Amino acid sequence: MKAFVFCFLILFFAGVNAGAQTKNVSGVYAGIELTLPVTMGAGMGRNDVVYMLRPDGTFNDLLEKPDWKTRVAGHYQVQGNTLKMQYLKGTKQEYKLEADGDIDAGSFNILKLNTSDRVPAGYYEFTHASSMGGMNTGQVFVGTSGEKGLYFDGKGNFSQNSSSATMVSGDGIGGGGSHKDSGAGTYTIKDGILTLIYNTGKTETHSFFCRPGEKPIMAAIDGNIYFMKDKAPKSASSTAKTTSGAPRNNTKSTGATETSFTGTGGNNDAASLLSKAAEAHGGAKLDAIKTMQVSAIMMGIDITLKVDLAAHRVRSELRKGGKLLQVEQMEGDNGWQWRNGDKQPLSASRIAQLKQGFRSGPLLFRKENLDHIQNVKVQEGKNNMVIVSYNFDGVTSFAALNSNNQLVGEGTKTGSVIQASAFTGFKTVDGIVLPAAELQSEGAQKSSITYNDYKINPSFTDADWADAR
Repeated sequence: MKAFVFCFLILFFAGVNAGAQTKNVSGVYAGIELTLPVTMGAGMGRNDVVYMLRPDGTFNDLLEKPDWKTRVAGHYQVQGNTLKMQYLKGTKQEYKLEADGDIDAGSFNILKLNTSDRVPAGYYEFTHASSMGGMNTGQVFVGTSGEKGLYFDGKGNFSQNSSSATMVSGDGIGGGGSHKDSGAGTYTIKDGILTLIYNTGKTETHSFFCRPGEKPIMAAIDGNIYFMKDKAPKSASSTAKTTSGAPRNNTKSTGATETSFTGTGGNNDAASLLSKAAEAHGGAKLDAIKTMQVSAIMMGIDITLKVDLAAHRVRSELRKGGKLLQVEQMEGDNGWQWRNGDKQPLSASRIAQLKQGFRSGPLLFRKENLDHIQNVKVQEGKNNMVIVSYNFDGVTSFAALNSNNQLVGEGTKTGSVIQASAFTGFKTVDGIVLPAAELQSEGAQKSSITYNDYKINPSFTDADWADAR
């Protein structure tokens, strides 16, 4: 269901300052700019943004730099309830300030982080994905995804783990690799500077600001937004506990890398391979889908997707705290988007993007889609991963299958935009195997989504497709 929703919903939990003005908004603010298509392979984007606003009227938005405390990106001022930001390079930005100190700019929700000399105990996680090349660019396609986690026990001990995966597809080459790393030690924090002292003797410093008062609990670490998980992985919490009082060099940071790339360039019975993938995802039950409703969540945004395959109709609704933020709907060759009370027709390029949604994710393996694809090629890699490239109505795409013939990644190119996805789990609904979670990228933007619920063949009424207010 590629690219069913491509909303430009920008959530800046970002903040602002006011020097000698009527409101003091100095401090650190963090937020996420989202490009939000919604279903499998939709290419959602994520851009983490962090501002430090100083009492002298200067601000910095690069807290990953070594000189983040003194670096100046621009100046700001508060006039009435308006925050005005002027970058040194010429860009301007304005936000509305509310009486309670938050900022409301329509679909923008802006919240302030705390500066303190403590790290709330828990496990903080950051996920990412990106891609480049491939899809008629003349270059090999390379897609990467991964996550990094930091566990703090609240008593001065920490552990960290990270993992990443790479997918490669191109002429005569196919395969993938993975990398894992972990470490542990002690930590200190003062004035937003987090110091990690590993048991190996290595020392790192990072900028650290958090928002512990409301869920989801979030932290900005070196300009990236981490969210606290309800439960830490057992390996993370147990590692941190064992480091308490342990001498340096007693426990070494470990790493593991597994990479392999090979290629055949041959057909390798592509029809049989795709048939096996179709069976792995539900076979005849997949073909019997007429309608679907999907519920998902991304960074606190609730997403509802309604799909009518027979009518080639799709509708997405985005909400936060029960408030409707955006509706996008397409039927046939026409569609519209409603946002903040404003309704606009969808562009032809957006319509083309949405149409690809009917053949992305496991829906690719519906018979009506498999009968339509052309120029199918199979490239084999070690570890039993197979990459299938194909054309559909002139669009070049690929699908990566694991040893169980399940779809674990896919990518496509619409115009100049490259979209790629890595599926990080599955759930079976009415005998159909569907993604449970997904890491996605579109160009330099990246994001992740969790699919909470699928309804297969629900009955929709006219009210489900009603015009937006």
